[in-house]
Amino acid sequence: MAAPADGQEGAERVELRFPAAPREQSVVTSLLELLVVVAVALGLTWVIQGYVVKSYRIPTGSMRTTVDVGDRILAARFLGWFSDPERGDVLVFHPPGIGTVAQRNVRTEASVTFIKRVVGLPGETVQGLNDRVLICKAPRVACHVLHEPYASGVTSDFGPITVPRGSYLMLGDNRQSSEDSRTWGPLPRRNIIGTAIVRYWPPHRFGIL
Repeated sequence: MAAPADGQEGAERVELRFPAAPREQSVVTSLLELLVVVAVALGLTWVIQGYVVKSYRIPTGSMRTTVDVGDRILAARFLGWFSDPERGDVLVFHPPGIGTVAQRNVRTEASVTFIKRVVGLPGETVQGLNDRVLICKAPRVACHVLHEPYASGVTSDFGPITVPRGSYLMLGDNRQSSEDSRTWGPLPRRNIIGTAIVRYWPPHRFGIL
């Protein structure tokens, strides 16, 4: 049998390695595709939670029985782009304060996140009197009693509080166990994170807010 020409055997060895290249390229391509999918998913999650909707767990009973401790809700962050909050809306927000403490008469926002209901609108005067909430055009002028089927517990006397322009008076539905505008004053609109729209957990308490 004739011996192979010089260099022929080496050429055959190179050719034997060629079939492995497509598999290596396929693995690299798959990894790149996976990285792109993960990056897109993370980006979408960031955009959705930052600008569309975000989930929150309720830590206290201040809004009982609308939402209770351990309930999870979704807050729509985009609704504020199209309209101002209305009376009765349930908002998620940072109260005025310093650090983790909500405080009255400060321009900074606290780092804690609250959930309460809009009771007083800009320009209105709100007063708690004899377990009722009064909405007035001015202190003790043209007042009417606010109908609040969602409220529980006794509403302590407070005010009158005149709500500044661009702010809202917020109260918890569980009036005996709520740190709200009676303590730290009206809520500036800029502190609002979003509007609570649905309670999705636990499943048996699913409902629109």
